Amino acid sequence: MHGRWDEPVGPTVADRPSADYRYEKHRLDSADGKRHYRIEIAIPRQAAPAGGHAALYMLDGNAAMATLTSADLQAMGTAHPPVLVAIGYDIDTRNDVVARAYDYTPPVRDAQGREIPAPVVRGRVGGGADVFLDFIETQVRPLARSRASIDPGREMLWGHSYGGLFTLHVLYTRPRAFSAYIAGDPSAWWHDGALIQEWRAFDPARASGLRVAILAGTKPRADGKDHPGTSSPTTTTTTTTTTPATPGSSPDPRDVVAGMAQKLRSASVDATYEAFPQFGHGEMIRASLARALQIASGATSIQP
Repeated sequence: MHGRWDEPVGPTVADRPSADYRYEKHRLDSADGKRHYRIEIAIPRQAAPAGGHAALYMLDGNAAMATLTSADLQAMGTAHPPVLVAIGYDIDTRNDVVARAYDYTPPVRDAQGREIPAPVVRGRVGGGADVFLDFIETQVRPLARSRASIDPGREMLWGHSYGGLFTLHVLYTRPRAFSAYIAGDPSAWWHDGALIQEWRAFDPARASGLRVAILAGTKPRADGKDHPGTSSPTTTTTTTTTTPATPGSSPDPRDVVAGMAQKLRSASVDATYEAFPQFGHGEMIRASLARALQIASGATSIQP
């Protein structure tokens, strides 16, 4: 259900007949012309309710479409099928890692609050999340709404890894952009925890009325190292165990991510945290997408 970023995608559910969905593919460019996107829209064949379908915007669209199964579509078709909007890159593989690193990572500021231009992590320039969100709001969302009947009050965002980082960045900076946020294994470690700084500055009450789901794969890596974006394996959907940071040290991003849902719940937000000890980081793309499909459609039969 998961693979390397440079793995060819091959045929997906969009290339097979479906009794539940029909598909469209569109191509869009970034405002500066440097990044090229493939937008795949899966539209339910079922008539839309009076207010329109819910919509699930899926980051890493190429990989998301490769992860979806015919069984997923069938399960949603018997429930309340959402419009699926896969935001991918116009390439034959699962990801454009250079474009993704820029699009999915937040702006970074120094100790004086000045924005750091072109922050580099692991050799790739980041910091373009706000530009990418503007692209979604000004190009992708209007396109989706023009092609399908969508309820503007039920538009949801899902992302995994860097996509999970972006999902939580949007929640903490423009919380009303979507009605639900599903973040799988968010890379909260990125640039020394830039997301954590946003979280500390965020008033959880601003998320009132929203649905937030944070999911983490806690299976140990084969090399014995923890993935820096995962959360503590002692956490569950209802309780959170965190390890106090040593004075003078940086907080463990895993513990901070695990505590986010708890603090949101304390502010009466419909927030959950769920750990998957049977899954590693790569496998969490399937597990978190399955949960997003459940939230968007109400089809509890969809399995990770």
